[in-house]
Amino acid sequence: MKTTKGDRNYRISEYNDIPEVRQTLNFPEEVYIVDSTIRSLQSGASGGHCTARDLVDIGIALDALGVRELIVNLTWKYGIEVCEGLAKANLRCKLVGVVPFYNPVWQKVIDQGAMAGVDEICVSSAANGEQIELAAELCHKNGKGISHEFAKLYSYPQVIDLCKKGIRCGYQSQSFHDSFSLFRFAITPEGIKYFISSLRRDIPGMPPIHVHFSNLFGHATMVAVAALAAGANAPDVSMNGIGHHSGHTPLEEVVAVLECLYGVNTGINLKCLRDVSRLVQERSGIPVPISKPITGDYAFLIDGHFRANEANLPEEQKYHALFPFLPAQVGSQERVIWSDKQILPQSIRWKLSSMELPFDDQHVDRILNRMGEILREKPLYPNWLTDAEFEEICREVVLDHSFSP
Repeated sequence: MKTTKGDRNYRISEYNDIPEVRQTLNFPEEVYIVDSTIRSLQSGASGGHCTARDLVDIGIALDALGVRELIVNLTWKYGIEVCEGLAKANLRCKLVGVVPFYNPVWQKVIDQGAMAGVDEICVSSAANGEQIELAAELCHKNGKGISHEFAKLYSYPQVIDLCKKGIRCGYQSQSFHDSFSLFRFAITPEGIKYFISSLRRDIPGMPPIHVHFSNLFGHATMVAVAALAAGANAPDVSMNGIGHHSGHTPLEEVVAVLECLYGVNTGINLKCLRDVSRLVQERSGIPVPISKPITGDYAFLIDGHFRANEANLPEEQKYHALFPFLPAQVGSQERVIWSDKQILPQSIRWKLSSMELPFDDQHVDRILNRMGEILREKPLYPNWLTDAEFEEICREVVLDHSFSP
């Protein structure tokens, strides 16, 4: 089924919209994006090599992309310096500085973060209600907002008590990381739905709920979206999925799933996703896998064999040479490649015709042979030819030029 949302065309399954499916969804009226790319890059486990200036520039780009909050760890490298730089940039989003309660000088760090210009302090891993109350007093004294994240082991009754204490003290959100006892990095979509629904049921006046997941099973995106479908307000994400524990919830994947599959507006400028992804890659040195969903160079790959065989089919009959949405909608483009593993002579004939080159069956055979020779000589991944490389072979053969690759 094809649906249109603004200038975006999506091809989605009809099963997504049947009443029995839709009635299981409980998205809040507003879903927004909380971003931890900077925090993830501050971590040594990310393997990146960003300077403070790099992190500031990345934060500015993420703000322009449309994230609602930027998370910076105040106690990690460049924390205060980066907050100072971002505070001077007149961001549209909220700048949030994190400090864990287990840091022995957490009270001093709150004051430092306030002076650095953060909009809100997020205290992490409260041990008891007294800490919740004291942190709120310090933040209010500094004229700053206050929030909390659960990032250590808790029982459900402890979660309820601390959240209720937070409500009384004016906490603006509660964030749940998958490291605490109820999740242990391994919660299913069904499990997180139950948890979020339980919070909404058991805590009257619950503030916005944020969720932060590691990707140890490759499941962070689906669990984050399940949490939102149960009533959570924001995924805490990272561009390109950067982070420890196999990475964190990828910003680009969650946004595409929400916008395309569920029709949920995230406030993100989809067309700039790839540009920001490349900025993070360039500044951090952390490569984006070429087949990475949404932002990989070959995320929208089409085998030339399929493109050729389906070139003249109506759109509704194509199933290999199309995507659920146009690559340009997320700032990307389709990439055609050619391989000798499944190509047919008729595919080459179509390509030669599309290039308006004269040919006969002998040309087709020579192109097949030459393509195989070049691919056997390529020792590294990926073992394919780009469309431009394949076109060069076609020209050389048809025009009887040398066969140099």
